[in-house]
Amino acid sequence: MIAAIFTRRDPTRLFAWCLVVVGLVIGSISVSYATYETTMHEEVWIQRELRSQNAARLRRVIRDIDLGVRPAGVIVSPWPGGLAGAGVMAFGVLLLAIRRPEKGKEGA
Repeated sequence: MIAAIFTRRDPTRLFAWCLVVVGLVIGSISVSYATYETTMHEEVWIQRELRSQNAARLRRVIRDIDLGVRPAGVIVSPWPGGLAGAGVMAFGVLLLAIRRPEKGKEGA
């Protein structure tokens, strides 16, 4: 299939397939990045609470960790990158769906 794209020398189809691949990459990287950044923000949050040396705050952190609860400011959402990737990929699919008129036929 890839060989057919390159041998046809149709730059629009090649560009469309590149958009589909780039959209998938953007979506995948955004999820990975959001997971990594959430982990980093969580570590900073825990270290900040430990440095406070306030017993009530430390008990709350331990309780939150046990419950799996984090402050909202710690969580990085993967949705913006995922939607951007889906948009790029959808544009590529749209370009692939557009049919070019044949050169031999005249439109009515």
